[in-house]
Amino acid sequence: MIKYVPFLKLKQNEIQSVGVLDGGVRDQIAPMYDIPRTQKVMDEAEVVDRLRIADNELGSAREKGINYNFFVDNFDVDDSVDLGGVPQYRAILTTLSNYRVMPVLAFDRHPDHNVAALDFVKSRPGVDVGIRLQMIDIESYTLTKSNLQALWADLAVAKPENVILLIDLRIIEDPADSKKKVERFVASFQSDFPGTKVVISGSVVPASIAGLLPTNSKAHIPREEYKLWRALNSTPAFKELLFGDYGVVSPEYSDFEMEPEYISSRAAPKVFYTYEDNFFIVRGRRFKTHKYRQYFDISDLIVDEPFFRFKTPHYSYGEQSIHERSYKAPVRSKKTGNPGTWIKSSTAAHITFVVNNI
Repeated sequence: MIKYVPFLKLKQNEIQSVGVLDGGVRDQIAPMYDIPRTQKVMDEAEVVDRLRIADNELGSAREKGINYNFFVDNFDVDDSVDLGGVPQYRAILTTLSNYRVMPVLAFDRHPDHNVAALDFVKSRPGVDVGIRLQMIDIESYTLTKSNLQALWADLAVAKPENVILLIDLRIIEDPADSKKKVERFVASFQSDFPGTKVVISGSVVPASIAGLLPTNSKAHIPREEYKLWRALNSTPAFKELLFGDYGVVSPEYSDFEMEPEYISSRAAPKVFYTYEDNFFIVRGRRFKTHKYRQYFDISDLIVDEPFFRFKTPHYSYGEQSIHERSYKAPVRSKKTGNPGTWIKSSTAAHITFVVNNI
């Protein structure tokens, strides 16, 4: 039974973070994988390369017996870029068709996007489909309703197993206003489209971590997306709403390619650890001057916090990884890890915590 939709980037370490989850945890999630934006203007070769990496990672996981349902979307990428002369989203679904893909319908996309998604559903009896809405879509139910009705007519022909409405709030800047808009929209939606599962997702993590805390500091940041969902979920009318979030990565994240020297001169380590209603975030100093050994110091800080969960042995791959790099390990790991591997472990810890606490 799915009870959580983590919105992740279709990148090596985030795919791997799902692969290292306990099977019982993984069976309760359906990741939403977005093709990552790696350049300001991504050309065909770059999108194809992203898909190649994803195919390799998903294929490697399947060889280990790890195979799970996931949504895939190209929200962050210029979808006017065709792949081999084929409209982009259609090509994406074809490339990943060997896996348990659930296509995503949306408004204001390439003309072939929804056609491709519906064709995929028709070719896969029993597959689920998502409908992704943004904040602009839930501003007025009256305006969005006609678009939804048109989709429902197409869905009646395609016959998916289930339809899941994915309300993507992106970065939540005004929690109270977001809650009011979600309440109004979902109440009307559930009245007109009963029985449809609804997911509420969002984040408080900005594109630049500097918006949350300076270098060489730590902070406890409220998880407004979780607090919003919990407030809604406590109301009988919205008891069935499913939880979604962006984990430890910003919805606006992009990893534009830069020279390694430039990255090391500007970048600093940052680690998120999820507990209760908060993120505990530690940010180090520039890699160029203080190197990667800072990750040992960050691990020491985290394991000393009363909310660190290693007290339950092997709580997740994430806790294990942090513990191994801390002074509490019988023998401290010689590997510090890097930004990518820390995303993998932090995401695994986050997903495990969320599944066990919603």
